[in-house]
Amino acid sequence: MNQSPYTARRRNIANASSGFPERVNVVAYALVHDSSSPDAVLSHLRAQAEARDWIVHSTFFDVADITSNRTDRQFWPKVERLLQDRDVTGLVARCEDEIAFYPPSKEQFRGWLLERPAFVEYVGEPPSRTVR
Repeated sequence: MNQSPYTARRRNIANASSGFPERVNVVAYALVHDSSSPDAVLSHLRAQAEARDWIVHSTFFDVADITSNRTDRQFWPKVERLLQDRDVTGLVARCEDEIAFYPPSKEQFRGWLLERPAFVEYVGEPPSRTVR
């Protein structure tokens, strides 16, 4: 009997949050649309994933306006392919606005994600460092 994609998705989320029975492969993606350092952002995403005992398969960032279309970005298609081909089961990003900015785009992305046994985890901004 075939499992629905929703059953597999729930199982993957449960496994991802518990780290059991196997470690979960994720891709870290950032859209650098401000003065953030890409290295600092990706380091933050990697640290957040590793704190959950996830394996960071790949990291990608695009430099573009936050309102840009995902398909116009250089590295987003690679992220999408990793999720489609099930090389990774999760996506780690700072916020949903970096994936899709406008409400129709957000709904389209959420629908696309629900069709796969995959999840997304938004971890927020890296803590700012104060120089003394």
